[in-house]
Amino acid sequence: MSKAFWYNNDRKNICGIKIRKIRKEKHLTCKELEIMASLEGYDFLTQNAITKVELGMRFVPDYELAIFAKLLDTTVDELLSID
Repeated sequence: MSKAFWYNNDRKNICGIKIRKIRKEKHLTCKELEIMASLEGYDFLTQNAITKVELGMRFVPDYELAIFAKLLDTTVDELLSID
């Protein structure tokens, strides 16, 4: 069985690809998403952290996945789906 297209030994999450796609569809920059997170009280979701998530360089705990879903007006299931 072959591995999925998004899988490689360096990737630490599968949601980053979808987070980036949805963020771009909403015409948001990482900085704008950081500001949205900060206004909601999630100061730990910095521009740097968001970029690392999107690039698969950082693990994403379940509570952060829920925060991303809320900020992007989507569901956790959608963020974990593979197209």
